[in-house]
Amino acid sequence: MSTLWKLLGFRLGKREKSILLLMRAGDALRGKSVPVWVDICRVFEIEFGSLSKKHQPEEFCEENKYKCALSRLVRVCLIKPDVKVREDFSLLDPRGHGYDYYRLTELGCLVVEALWLRECQRVLLLRAKEDLEKVLCQFRGLGCVEVTLDQLLEGLWELSGEGFGDRIEFDRFWSNTKIGVMLQNCGGVERSRVSRRNRRRKYRLT
Repeated sequence: MSTLWKLLGFRLGKREKSILLLMRAGDALRGKSVPVWVDICRVFEIEFGSLSKKHQPEEFCEENKYKCALSRLVRVCLIKPDVKVREDFSLLDPRGHGYDYYRLTELGCLVVEALWLRECQRVLLLRAKEDLEKVLCQFRGLGCVEVTLDQLLEGLWELSGEGFGDRIEFDRFWSNTKIGVMLQNCGGVERSRVSRRNRRRKYRLT
């Protein structure tokens, strides 16, 4: 992902990423024109009451931030506005932020796919960490003071093995390095060696 940003010469903010992922969810990768402004208001709950906008500063500020994000995406050529016509033949041109409908450019499609892959990996790692914490809780519940990587792997296989095609796929995902890194972020775990001769890792549950 960082390589892609270096090639493009710019980085995207949180709102820009959210807009691009909304467009992907709207099937924009197939060249479809997406009513992304409507989606933004719905998903991020940008709603105004009966008072004028100047009397609703929080909503007004959030609206402007997404307007700026849309403008930046157009400026860096990831999306482009698409002029649509209503049934009454009036242009969809909301005052202040451009058009309701946008479509991805060719470059935008590449960036969206990279974002989506990164998001899928993030979600997968979050679920994996949750599974690891569940296994640690199970060992603590059994009164275990120390566990080895092999024991953790077997616990993870029993808990989430059905989510993998086979044990080979499972072992490829749950490498010793990945477990070790995740355990560093889990509270109440101290790392040591099994013995002087056996240099494998074991973990003390505190």
